[in-house]
Amino acid sequence: MAQIYIDENRWPIVIITLSGGETLKDISDFLKRLEEYQSRDEDFCFVMDLREIHHLPQDARNRLIAWLMEADMHQLAGTAAVVSSPMMKAYLSSVIWMAKSLTRGKRRFKHKTARSLSEAYEWSRMRLDKSRSGGQGTWKG
Repeated sequence: MAQIYIDENRWPIVIITLSGGETLKDISDFLKRLEEYQSRDEDFCFVMDLREIHHLPQDARNRLIAWLMEADMHQLAGTAAVVSSPMMKAYLSSVIWMAKSLTRGKRRFKHKTARSLSEAYEWSRMRLDKSRSGGQGTWKG
């Protein structure tokens, strides 16, 4: 059974680990948690550990893209994803590109694809520092 692990111990950086095989319900529940973080009225970043992910069902992918198009991103200082395969990196880039394209660039935040959790975490700390000092987020694939 797939499970999404969410570690808030380093707030305002949230570490999210997907174990593979997540269902539409798993993804929907996860997105509700992200909306709770947005309601805290504080800038935050999330780091997604996707090293175990090899496939998401089409309905789960569609839900993620729909959320990216609808969500209020003004408090999201950035996202970092840790991937282990070139295929997942290409897939992730295409999802981000699609969300940007479908929203005509209106949903803006920085994104980093990293090779390790430490690289993703350090990048997220830098994004939060920049966000708090008035830096403006933009898309980056």
